[in-house]
Amino acid sequence: MIDVRTANTISINSSISDIWEMMSKYTDPFIFITDPLENEGIIGYIHSKDIMPLLRKGNIENLHVSELPIQTNIIKVSKNADVLDFFKVFGEDVVVIVGETNRIEGYLQREDVLYYLLTSKSSGTDWIRSLLNSIPMGIIITDTYGRIENFSDEVLRMLKMSSEELREKQVGELLDQESYLKVIEHGETILNYIIIKDEYSVLADLGPIRNKKGIVTGSIVVLQDLPYIEKMAMELEYVKNLNVDLQAILSSTYDEIIVLSKKGTLLRYSGRLINDFWETDKEQLIGINLMELEHEGTFFSSIVRKVIEKKRKVTVTQESRSGKNVLTVGNPVFNQNGELERIVIALRDITETVLLKEELRTAKKESEKYKKELEHFKDWSNLNINKKIIYRSDKIENVMKYIKKISNVSSTVLLTGESGVGKEVFSRAIHELGPRSNKPFIKVNCGAIPENLLESELFGYEKGAFTGANANGKPGYFKLANKGILFLDEIGELPLNLQVKLLRVLQEREFMPIGGTQPIDVDVQIITATNKDLEEMVERKEFREDLFYRLNVIPIHIPSLRERPEDIPLLCLHFLQNFNHKYNRNNQLSQDALDLLESYSWPGNVRELQNIIERLSVTNDNELIDSEQILPIIKKGKKSTGNKEINKIIPLKQAINNVEERLIILAMEEYQTTTEAAKALGVSQSTISRKYSELIKKKERGE
Repeated sequence: MIDVRTANTISINSSISDIWEMMSKYTDPFIFITDPLENEGIIGYIHSKDIMPLLRKGNIENLHVSELPIQTNIIKVSKNADVLDFFKVFGEDVVVIVGETNRIEGYLQREDVLYYLLTSKSSGTDWIRSLLNSIPMGIIITDTYGRIENFSDEVLRMLKMSSEELREKQVGELLDQESYLKVIEHGETILNYIIIKDEYSVLADLGPIRNKKGIVTGSIVVLQDLPYIEKMAMELEYVKNLNVDLQAILSSTYDEIIVLSKKGTLLRYSGRLINDFWETDKEQLIGINLMELEHEGTFFSSIVRKVIEKKRKVTVTQESRSGKNVLTVGNPVFNQNGELERIVIALRDITETVLLKEELRTAKKESEKYKKELEHFKDWSNLNINKKIIYRSDKIENVMKYIKKISNVSSTVLLTGESGVGKEVFSRAIHELGPRSNKPFIKVNCGAIPENLLESELFGYEKGAFTGANANGKPGYFKLANKGILFLDEIGELPLNLQVKLLRVLQEREFMPIGGTQPIDVDVQIITATNKDLEEMVERKEFREDLFYRLNVIPIHIPSLRERPEDIPLLCLHFLQNFNHKYNRNNQLSQDALDLLESYSWPGNVRELQNIIERLSVTNDNELIDSEQILPIIKKGKKSTGNKEINKIIPLKQAINNVEERLIILAMEEYQTTTEAAKALGVSQSTISRKYSELIKKKERGE
């Protein structure tokens, strides 16, 4: 039986001063810790060197054993165990010997077991040789005089000697006498000592063998073949170079690559990092199972788990906190037995790709709209009206559908809308689409003809009807428009006395010329237009109610240009083409110019747009018209929106909208074009154009 060392124990509830007093009383450096809650069972041990730093600091009265670094790498073995049982736990630092009641009776260290195995006569030389030969290195056991007591077969191969030749040598002759004396006399341990001779070259580790009292009783020499180590070093260098090349390849790829173990532990990663994606340095995550980060919201917890469960390629897309879109692909790697060995995950920042895809989707929608418009133009290609009405908006499309529907009847039509929206153009559309298209279309501006002449212009007069009249008389516009259409623009300017006469024409289909004696029958479709609110005029007694109802049989409202900004680019290009032809120019509008024109509110509607395009066509020195030439012209109509300060609690959505509006206004003031402003704000140009147009509309409404 191996002689065991006495085990000194102390409760975990004791103070450090208690344990130090015990260490001072006994020379043994180990104190074993017991826990009363576990029936005095051993839970670990403390070495004297572990408490020395605390003793130097002083003030240890209030410190307890539980605050010390307790070592738990012990194993318990019965005192009746066989020597082989001790050998099985030889890798542990401390072996605790327990009795039948499981109480500690002593302990052993590794050197105690080794000493017993090497010196016990009862263990048998053959048994020791078998043990030594099981170690894949050369092992030599000597006494204090350097005589070789035992050795492994690997020593014979390395030193190129027979067993008889080796036993005749002393270890100092084989290796180095001076180094050996350091081990025997001073108890030193010498590592990585290179010995090169003509017959052999080895790398040696020399260490003392002590008995339980700490006295050196011999030495152990561990030999390694130096050429073999050099070969291993070369292979290691090759592996290191291969690792450098692999890291360089990973870092040069567009994707970020990370490698995980089969359980999800981060092993390595490429040098390319996705900015603002990782919330911590990945170096701090090496060796950590990424699935444990699930509670922190880390996405790997989901993709890693899916790869492990499904054992196939998994692809997910997620958005980081900074708004980046990241495509993540997890691939399983299997060994030769088909078992999962590694997980390789590739991450790619697809933020720009998503934006481009969204812009492509928008462009496709625009293309579809243009395609529908072209088909619409083809359907109307036989009509001259296509040359006059240019549009792509749904609002004008609805107006045109309605006009086409009512153009086959001769009912009275009332066109309403702001000044400059093109009411005359739409009245001509009714004429050209209807059955009277080959008959006269007569336009009369009721606000442009003096009141004293308006009656004669409308109804005509007989010869000699009044002083200064034409000797042969004159037919009025009603007679000239017979069988056709009479367009009365600015009908709200018609005097009350003529309103009565107009009402009679609408009711009786006849009129009396000035100075005439016989009424004249007439077949005329009346189309009127106004930018005034006739209902309010009726309430103010400025317009006859009965006439209003006669005129308002088919009302058609023409939307203002700011209500249909998508029509602006087409109208701009249409007018520019006309003026290029008229003035023999070759002007073009830049995209920035079109963006700026589209964002303007156009209080003068189509008429104002046409006038500005003509001015630019005539005055521009360069063929390309950009935003710099347009901005001074339209800037007068814009007012800067002040900053909206938040001085009270408002809904979060409203606050976000306020900030968004302010940023758009600041960007437009700074860059002056929606394209540049969109780049500065990191959104698409169509988004800025749409939102800026909405801001202009709100400002026009006084919101």
